Amino acid sequence: MKKIFSSRKTGKIILSTLTIFTLSLVSAITVLACTTFIAGRAVTTDGSRIFGRSNDSDGLDVIKIVRRPAFNKQGSWTFTSAETNFTAQLPARGYSYLALPSAGLKPGYGTWDEAVLNDHQVCLTATESIYANSKALAADPYVKNGIDESILPTIVIPYVSTALEGVEFLGNLVAQYGSAEGNALVFADARETWYMEIYTGHQWAAIRFPEDRYAVIANDGMLDNIDVTDTANVRISPNLVKLAREHHFLQENNGQIHVAHTYGAPRRDYSQLRIWAAQRKLSPSQARDYDVRTTYGLLQKPDHKISLAEAMDLFRYRYEDTAYNVNTHPDNRAIGINRTAAAHIFWLRDDKPQVMWVALANPEMSIFLPLYGNVTQMPEAFTLDAATYNKDSAYWKFRSLSALAVQNRTGYGQAVRSAWRKMELNLIQDMPDLDAQYRAAGSTSQAANKLCGDVANKALNTADALFQKTWTAFMLSTVQDGKSKHTAGSNDAH
Repeated sequence: MKKIFSSRKTGKIILSTLTIFTLSLVSAITVLACTTFIAGRAVTTDGSRIFGRSNDSDGLDVIKIVRRPAFNKQGSWTFTSAETNFTAQLPARGYSYLALPSAGLKPGYGTWDEAVLNDHQVCLTATESIYANSKALAADPYVKNGIDESILPTIVIPYVSTALEGVEFLGNLVAQYGSAEGNALVFADARETWYMEIYTGHQWAAIRFPEDRYAVIANDGMLDNIDVTDTANVRISPNLVKLAREHHFLQENNGQIHVAHTYGAPRRDYSQLRIWAAQRKLSPSQARDYDVRTTYGLLQKPDHKISLAEAMDLFRYRYEDTAYNVNTHPDNRAIGINRTAAAHIFWLRDDKPQVMWVALANPEMSIFLPLYGNVTQMPEAFTLDAATYNKDSAYWKFRSLSALAVQNRTGYGQAVRSAWRKMELNLIQDMPDLDAQYRAAGSTSQAANKLCGDVANKALNTADALFQKTWTAFMLSTVQDGKSKHTAGSNDAH
């Protein structure tokens, strides 16, 4: 994820009614990093497909939950972003979709709809920032006013009814308008999942994600050898291979382009450590010592089947069981970091309702909440456009608690994490009952609103209770310095 422009204001965020505990905001939010996880049906404990992403920011990015309405215009229309001066001709008709945009954006600017799910149950997480090498960019530079993360979901998801349509629709837009940056993204529908990487101004590649593998992506292009003639499982930009060959930067193995080596930027610890740590955690039998020079493959086989709870915990992972533990080595880049604005996971179960799980603020000290795909209205607290502190905002409740809890991860912070994990596991365990209630009510939007809203409100009440308890623990910790020892005749201890 990468935010270049910002319409937010600077401010002080008051995290309690006492106005004591504060954080300073930055005026320009530049978001440079996310982590993406994908798992196919054959490697999950319940046979579902699971994929999602942490939405990481260099500043304080407030997320809300909204439903974008369907529309039917008189004819094709011109989309314009005042933020980047991007314009495009788009179809007249668009589907409604559930979205997780940033709050406080100026009208006409990008929507930053980081995770979306439309009426046809097409899901998209966008985007994971990736980077191209200098030779590739010299041959095909980024387009200054091209497609970027701020508008990518908005100009694609209303117009597609399958995951493959999403890949092809976006690919055509990139061919016509160009890309302003490198991005990786995941499309899925009721049947299949597609993983796509955009490298330069006009070059991209995508694969149908295999059901017997998982993948972790961390700000580097990860597609390795692909058979560009396998049109059932691969899609590419028309000149992906030709451009690289003509400009002498094509890297091949056994006659197939290795896309990451051809187009990708040099590897760095910032990305590589996350991939190594995640693969070590899920495939320990294949683990080797960390080496930034290693090419860690995209498609991996886990040692055991992966549960939904494990996928959630991956977004909290700080390498606590390795020599790179970020709690004791804070310069290392963890997967679970304080500046995660939100995290989301799509849980796609065959013949069952599709669910998007959302954790507002840092998921390490927050909880994933379930949203059925046809939710049209969440409780007001989750929809507030509150870019600066608002005591009624769900986002600020979760962010305030998280900001406080990370001050002492092994003390009162651990109590917060444990409380959320217990509630989260109960939510997962109770999903069959929630599904039954949803179906009994006709699987309507009204039923989704009520059921998901009730769960969300319960989490809000829990956040309030946890904040009060944690605030008390924090305040006690501030008066422990200079303790006096009571002796006879002394009043120092009073």
